[in-house]
Amino acid sequence: MWSALVYPGFRWLFLSSLVSLIGSKIHRIALLFVAYQETQNAVWISLVLGGAIPGTAVLGPLLGPLSDRYDRRTLMALSNLLRAALVACIPLFAIGSLPLLMVISFFMAALESVHYAASNSAIPEMVPESALDSANGLMTFAMRFADVGFVALGGVLVAAVGPVPAFWINVATHGLAAALLLFISSLPGKAQKGNYFAAVVAGIRPLWQNPILRRTIGTLALAAAFGSVEAALGIVYAVGALKIGVQGFGLFEALMAGGAILGLFVTMPLIKRSSREAVFLWSLGIWGVFMASIGLFPQPIWAGIAMVFLGLLNTMFIVPARSIIQLAAPPELRGRIMAAFSATMQSAVLMGTFLAGVLEPRLGVLVVLSLSGLAVSSVVFIVSLRGGIPRPVQQVQPG
Repeated sequence: MWSALVYPGFRWLFLSSLVSLIGSKIHRIALLFVAYQETQNAVWISLVLGGAIPGTAVLGPLLGPLSDRYDRRTLMALSNLLRAALVACIPLFAIGSLPLLMVISFFMAALESVHYAASNSAIPEMVPESALDSANGLMTFAMRFADVGFVALGGVLVAAVGPVPAFWINVATHGLAAALLLFISSLPGKAQKGNYFAAVVAGIRPLWQNPILRRTIGTLALAAAFGSVEAALGIVYAVGALKIGVQGFGLFEALMAGGAILGLFVTMPLIKRSSREAVFLWSLGIWGVFMASIGLFPQPIWAGIAMVFLGLLNTMFIVPARSIIQLAAPPELRGRIMAAFSATMQSAVLMGTFLAGVLEPRLGVLVVLSLSGLAVSSVVFIVSLRGGIPRPVQQVQPG
């Protein structure tokens, strides 16, 4: 997993992303605390957090051409600096205004989508194809490590001294993340400048015209629309169905994050033995089985074991999927395609959250989880029957 760190450019990108993510996790806890403290109302909390989704789903694809036209190192640094400025607005004058917090969340998500598109389009240029899965695995590791190590720390910090220091820590981490990017060589865009809105459309069109992208992103999006039900109903499952309280829910989240980190050490050897496409589909299909099992067998011990495997398998299908998309995307369109991919996944998650809210009162949490898991596995089964994920020509040619 660590082999990609021998490439200096990627090493600095990894460190920059890790520092930024650490601050963002602490920021999230402080933001939740402020929203709840101001209103004592879960609806406002959802609105403040939900303000980030349109920023990614709507503005993400519209800003995608920037990553293909301009220097991506500069875009990533500017994204960090502008996010630092937005976070600084919260303790200065926005901490008592929930509408302002929603606006800030919206623009922070838009800037994050620019960073995501720029970094993911640059990674294939920083490392050779043989190290691409390692690089994508390490970027996943950065996110999971921040989850495991700093979400709880953010809670302790906010409880001890209040939310304001947490926001300033995030300002500092975004500033440091921008500074670390200065050690990366210039990463100029590959696309020619022209009509901007035509460029936006050109970045979205391959999602259904390119068979590799269509199968990979379509499979992931359908799976996310069903699978994100688990994220929305996790607290209901732990508290209402298993009767293990909020503490049990927190333990399940930790087990899933730990499993995701373990998955990084399993994924790379499997890809070497098989292929990215096979590991992606098999892992996603088995993930659906484990998700269905927590509804079919609602026992705390089994649920804990299943959470570890859900985290592990999540890494095992996300890492190869990202590599498949990066390699299938033409270099001059890669930034726009990654932005469109992120927007598609955010929209699918939003659909899954809505689906959970509609079905749970009618069917119950156990039935919804069981059916959703089976739906994920069914999607994979149908895609496999239709030939699976096509492999690039150069991967199947002799020699």
